[in-house]
Amino acid sequence: MNETIVSTKGAVVIPAALRKKLGILPGEKVAVTEINGKLQIIPLSRDPVSSLRGCLKKGKTVKELIAQARKRDTEHEVSLASRRKMRESR
Repeated sequence: MNETIVSTKGAVVIPAALRKKLGILPGEKVAVTEINGKLQIIPLSRDPVSSLRGCLKKGKTVKELIAQARKRDTEHEVSLASRRKMRESR
């Protein structure tokens, strides 16, 4: 385990061995989060597009989302047409 000291401004030095192992270069951004009462430092991708890879895999495919939107639109149009017919028949 590596130890480091938190400065009065909240800065923390990541030990050189860990920076080298994780490929963290000077000036690069890292995300700092809290998970279950522990701090986690995550190196951020240099390429913003690659950091988004896989974000849609957990949900539906684009094709499924489009089909769902089309179905919802069709149902809405049918509902509107039904209401129009009811108004006209009065």
